[in-house]
Amino acid sequence: MYISNMDNSCDDPRTKDAEKSESRKLVKKVFLALLAGLLINVFMGLLIDFGELRTAFRETSLVAVLVPFMIVFIIYVIDTLRFKLVFPKFGVRISFRDGLYNNIIGYFFCNITPGSVGGQPFQVLHLTRLGLESTIVSNVVFSRLIEGNIVQLFIVAIFFHKGIGMMASLGKGAFLLIAGMLITITMTVVLILTFSNPHLLGALALKMENSALGKLIAKATKNPCWAEKISVWSQGLGEGFKVLWSNNMGTMLLDILIFMVEQLLWAGSLYIPLAILTGTASPFPEFLLSYILCGLVSLFIPTPGAAGSIEAAYLLVLSALTGKPAATMSAILIWRFGAYYLHLLVGGLVYFLKPMKRAVYKPG
Repeated sequence: MYISNMDNSCDDPRTKDAEKSESRKLVKKVFLALLAGLLINVFMGLLIDFGELRTAFRETSLVAVLVPFMIVFIIYVIDTLRFKLVFPKFGVRISFRDGLYNNIIGYFFCNITPGSVGGQPFQVLHLTRLGLESTIVSNVVFSRLIEGNIVQLFIVAIFFHKGIGMMASLGKGAFLLIAGMLITITMTVVLILTFSNPHLLGALALKMENSALGKLIAKATKNPCWAEKISVWSQGLGEGFKVLWSNNMGTMLLDILIFMVEQLLWAGSLYIPLAILTGTASPFPEFLLSYILCGLVSLFIPTPGAAGSIEAAYLLVLSALTGKPAATMSAILIWRFGAYYLHLLVGGLVYFLKPMKRAVYKPG
């Protein structure tokens, strides 16, 4: 059982200089994310009739901006409640405030790292600094990746026949759906195999230890014993996986159902502005399938937070679905402004103005 210790007097003042250096790097990443998104969006705008695009923007309502912005806040709260559902299985009673901070900052780091891959590692880092065991945190955070892929694979399987029917009418956008389906299946299989057999990670690390790559990792991490640590960590990861997925399957199934609701909310954050600006409500099953698959493909474009690549992927597919490229692009840009760029500001303010606490939770 972990208990909360709100005394932060143990904070090391020597870390302040390092944190200032990290802050400067973060500002640079935010700037790059904004620049990448701006350049790609300007290029896309050149391919669409400017008059139609201007008309679509003039018809924009405040609701179209606020809906995606508020939906992301709702998802922060839901993810925090999911923490409070799963962490007690390890004897951890995380506070709502710490869970909310973790999810806000996790989304912020997703938005400033290439391919949106920085969110989960930072969530693990933050919760570990709070005093929780890294193996427990890794299990909870990365189990969400498995759950996410299970839900996405389930949705793809249900609406697969609609995806096949859409490909004939999408033209160049069809390859995005095909790639998205392959990525969904591959990622699900890889993640399940990794977490069900985590000892393979430790064995791989030990075999790599004396190789050129292993020596490079040791030099980069400044830790000659990195392989041994990963081996020990992977054993704890396997035990934690059994705690969640074998001993508490009912809890995990409930968590998966909650994530399915989240997935619908994420899709709704774009669907509503799209319906408002195009004046038509596209069939939701086809839209949901396109939303998931295009999102997965765009994450493999190495721009910070997949900025620009997400807009391009959705524009290619959804403009064919709606038949209104200018209005579709306007809806996508407004959605990204509310769900991405405004939350860059929110996450940045929370990160820079709210210091990260340390050693809050103690075993007891």
